Amino acid sequence: MNLGCTSVTFRDKSIDEVIDLVKEAGLNTIEWGSEVHVPIGNVDKAIEVKGKCDNAGIKICSYGSYYKGGSLEEFEPLIENACALGTKVIRIWAGRESPEIISEENFRLLVDHLQKACDLASKKDLTLALEYHRRSMTQSKEGSLRLLKAVKRDNLKLYWQPNPEVSFQEHLLEIKSLAPYIITFHVFNWDKDNERFLLEENQGIDKWRAYTAQAHKFNAYPNALIEFVKDDSVENFMKDALSLKILSSKPQAILMGHPEDVKRVYVDSVIEQIKLFYELYEKVITLDNWDESFEILAKTEVIFSTWGMIKIDEEALSIRLPNLKAVFYAAGSVHSFAKPLLDQGIRIFSAVSANAIPVAEMVSSQIILANKGFFHCVSPQDAHSFKLLKSNLTDYPGNKGVKVGILGAGAVGRMVIEKLRDLDLELLVVDPTLSENAIRELGATKADLETVFSSCQTISNHMPDLPITKGSLNYELFSLMKHNAIFINTGRGATVNEADLIKALIEQPLRMAILDVTFPEPPSENSPLYSLPNVILTPHIAGSSGNEVIRLAEIMAKEAENVLLLSETHTEVELKNLNIRA
Repeated sequence: MNLGCTSVTFRDKSIDEVIDLVKEAGLNTIEWGSEVHVPIGNVDKAIEVKGKCDNAGIKICSYGSYYKGGSLEEFEPLIENACALGTKVIRIWAGRESPEIISEENFRLLVDHLQKACDLASKKDLTLALEYHRRSMTQSKEGSLRLLKAVKRDNLKLYWQPNPEVSFQEHLLEIKSLAPYIITFHVFNWDKDNERFLLEENQGIDKWRAYTAQAHKFNAYPNALIEFVKDDSVENFMKDALSLKILSSKPQAILMGHPEDVKRVYVDSVIEQIKLFYELYEKVITLDNWDESFEILAKTEVIFSTWGMIKIDEEALSIRLPNLKAVFYAAGSVHSFAKPLLDQGIRIFSAVSANAIPVAEMVSSQIILANKGFFHCVSPQDAHSFKLLKSNLTDYPGNKGVKVGILGAGAVGRMVIEKLRDLDLELLVVDPTLSENAIRELGATKADLETVFSSCQTISNHMPDLPITKGSLNYELFSLMKHNAIFINTGRGATVNEADLIKALIEQPLRMAILDVTFPEPPSENSPLYSLPNVILTPHIAGSSGNEVIRLAEIMAKEAENVLLLSETHTEVELKNLNIRA
């Protein structure tokens, strides 16, 4: 991407002064305008300007004109000057009328003139680029596309600039629609009243970063030229030149976590998606290489992480990661690292909702099977036990009109409810953070723990591991369970008083527990959970595994794209809700 300015940004300055300003600002290109610095028909001046730019090491990206689709007599002198400047692009206007007022006759005349101009320009290998401007056919994406498609010339392209009268989201849609034609951005920061601001003001850098990212997303890589500067000030131009370098570069991102987990979660296809929007340092940052990664950490704006995320305190943020803006966590709970970051205004996004998908799939299946008595009836030891199990099938109610308890309606709990609510089940939900109406809207009924444990055939735990919930599922509750009820835990092991659970299971051998999580995990070597016949113990398999972990990274990559494009996000963790989330 070439970075520079239009010479008409400083109409009152000489050619030498414009070149010196661009060079001092660290930019590399200029669009010379026909209105002031390189007048139409003055080929000698064009040759002089080219020589001065060559000596200064400055490119000439285009010749800016106000040709508006008139006769070829108006256009031919522009070709001579463009060739003398050594540029391959002439900027022109898309007529004098906007799409909603132009007549069919005038539109056809404009198309005819532009076709002839394009054909003449092509003989010199020149491209014509339409200014994206109000009160012309390029006032909107619809008008632009109508004209471009009607002219139908490969050497007719487009400059783009934001129309202050339309929304930011409409700007993104314009870039998406027009990307195949866009070769240059005219960069400025105006509000709807046409008041000028520095690029660093009023989200200017963020918006232009989004415009640039949107262009790259649709395979357009335009030059960026400053066109208007606040107060026409040299000082402000220098500030905008610094901003131009920022907005034209991708934000620096790093990978952080256990290297083996990062590799299996952030697969090549996800890495490529991230690279479309971010400058990704692919060496995984760990505690082992933390001290030797000072330079890259100092530039980092975004962390993509998964299991093994480093706990970063306020001091480390200040010294090592002063530019950090966001963490995208392709795993579940963020409790181990989130609060110090959130306290400092760092945005955190978690794939807990994606991680909930396989958990909800597994749990909903287990609930349906549990109500059928599947887990009680599996693997009879001999023919006698087979007959006995078959004779007792009436003890298991099946999946009609049966009460099922869901403890916690967070990401997983809600998905379980969604998967079960169309069945003929009565879903009872315990969640102190949700009102009775909110739970009813989910398709369930609000209940307390005692009601759930005493009345439900199957109970599934999705409570978060918080100080208030530790050990809260105890003997007082487990002893209320029906004689053949099943308790499923894919949530947090620490919420269960396991000694109390074991006691209740021993007292009623037909009660069962299906435990995918325990506390500690795995259970201690002599734990009865290994040997009790009415316990099914699995090694934390409900969460994302195998190819499912890729989904976590895909969602985080999409959220990172949304953040850069200033679009709506769906997975952000907020400090005010941290204490009630898993």
